[in-house]
Amino acid sequence: MDTNTAAVDRPPRQRAPESARGSGASWHSPVWVPAAVHRLSPPAFPAEGMLLVVDGRDTGRAWVPGTVRTVRVGRDVTGSALSWSTYLGGLREAGRGPRGIVFDLPATTSAERAADLVLPVLRAACCSTSPDPLHLAFLATGRARPELAAALGAVAQVAGAEDGRLHAVSVRVEILPAWARDPFHVACVELALPRPGLAEVRHTTAGREIRVLRAHRHPRGTAALYGLRPGGRYLVGGGLGERLALRLVAELGARVVLFGASPGAGPEQDDDRLLRVPGRPCQYADARGAVQAARHAFGGLDGVLHCPSGGELRPLARQSTAVARETLADAVSGAAHLDRATAALPLDFFALVTDAAPYQAPAGASVPAAVARALHSIAATRARLAAAGSRHGASVAVCRPGDTDRLGALADALGSGRGAGCAPAPRAA
Repeated sequence: MDTNTAAVDRPPRQRAPESARGSGASWHSPVWVPAAVHRLSPPAFPAEGMLLVVDGRDTGRAWVPGTVRTVRVGRDVTGSALSWSTYLGGLREAGRGPRGIVFDLPATTSAERAADLVLPVLRAACCSTSPDPLHLAFLATGRARPELAAALGAVAQVAGAEDGRLHAVSVRVEILPAWARDPFHVACVELALPRPGLAEVRHTTAGREIRVLRAHRHPRGTAALYGLRPGGRYLVGGGLGERLALRLVAELGARVVLFGASPGAGPEQDDDRLLRVPGRPCQYADARGAVQAARHAFGGLDGVLHCPSGGELRPLARQSTAVARETLADAVSGAAHLDRATAALPLDFFALVTDAAPYQAPAGASVPAAVARALHSIAATRARLAAAGSRHGASVAVCRPGDTDRLGALADALGSGRGAGCAPAPRAA
């Protein structure tokens, strides 16, 4: 895990319903481990034949190497897959086809904007008839929004699974290594090294680290529904939230605001325990309004469960950028907005729940896996804030593949004490 789960004023354990008790299954948590490179001058992928892709909206880059071919999205290309296919095809016909592409994604880049910049290139590359391999580095610079690099790691892993010509890695540079000239140089070094299995690398004050999975087991029958109290007050949002909201009402007698129901309509009261509030999590005003509705209807909130859809399984060659952008906006930006809107509340927990597998990343799962990894990263960041006293309650990310019992998954994650970024063990091949 990025960090341990943080909890403040956690209520006494409640015995979990039978359907929500731990199964004793093996789970995995993502961790960062040291992976040093040569201290002075590590080998780098040749800069000749490289492209540096930057957002045409951003002109403030002082470090962009002047000798590297730079493509500004929105200026040199429109940003569509067709535009990229034409551009890359023209370079290949002229004998100048790129061997590698580095995407410059500063810390201010949202996950949905990253989709605009990255997915059309991947779609064009997957549809290309060229047999030549293509190396790609998704370069996230700065300390803000670590969820961006996490999401891009999932995309990089899936790209390699779908197309053997693509060798992609997510590179996060918080601190420039002593041996590096600039972030682009770091990306070129990473492209010359073997790609980590989870396709994520970061450079921080601790040095170079790669992401790996660490196995652990949940003791059978010991998971408890920490924080899920009878009659508790919860905000449940996201496209997958309705079933969970109904279970909370039926099994725990909870009072629930279901956020995101019936867009365009006004608040709708099913009964005195379930209030449906319209809106989209990607709009901060809507997220704040849902929190205010919960406080008005129930006098406060005890927990938040953000349950976004990760989208459909779809190969990169047929991935719609617009659909991916909308999915990432509701899931990733939505989680950030709900966290901000509830930052001052004395929550028992803040849980992020998806049904995608974040680290298996099979072919076709680029967007669902990106959503799941990003939510894991947000949970870890929130846990650090809780440890520092600026948030309250456990920070939990639960990802379960398939249509499984999400209430049980939440119980397992909370009961294990490993809430910030838990995932079930990968299935055997």
